[in-house]
Amino acid sequence: MNKTTVNRPKSLILFDLDGVILDSRRNMEIAWSSVREELGIALPFEAYFAEIGRPFPDIMARLGLAHSAGAIERVFRRASSQSLHETPVFEGIDKMLSTLADSGRQLGIVTSKDAARTELVLDRLPIGFAVVMTPRDGLRGKPAPDHLLFAMARCNVDPSDTVFIGDMDSDAEAARRARVDYVHVDWGYGARPADCLFAAKAPADLQTFLLS
Repeated sequence: MNKTTVNRPKSLILFDLDGVILDSRRNMEIAWSSVREELGIALPFEAYFAEIGRPFPDIMARLGLAHSAGAIERVFRRASSQSLHETPVFEGIDKMLSTLADSGRQLGIVTSKDAARTELVLDRLPIGFAVVMTPRDGLRGKPAPDHLLFAMARCNVDPSDTVFIGDMDSDAEAARRARVDYVHVDWGYGARPADCLFAAKAPADLQTFLLS
């Protein structure tokens, strides 16, 4: 059920990347196929995909592959980067981002994707972001709230004036723990949680909600 507890637009809008801005499922599937072929990993892509949204080492630990996490991540990143330029942004995202940026709000990215691949994606988008949070030493990844809290501190914005846009359980949990409102995108890869502030069916719906 959607909530309508906010009475004004938020001044800081933070976005997850994969499944929200970037339609990266096929890219991830290709990268995981390289992992399976080169390293002899038998685990199917569906098992990996069910855990996305968390930092890569955490996913490997949850899959019982912590002992090979470094090698797996190197192969995965290389294969993903090779086809990342062909990975589409969801239709309507560019227009939505431009409109939100023109409204004067601060926009940011909070993602579990590494910095190098994140930069490759952001270079294709029509705007710049006030803050970009990728995995880093000293901060726990989603579903911990650390990256959201750091992003708000960098932008000098309180949790009450921030919203996080995501598509996975780890996004929703990170928002809860950071005490920021969570908006779910139905075009993403995860199920809609019951307690999201709003669920958007298309980028145009999200734009309208965030500016209302």
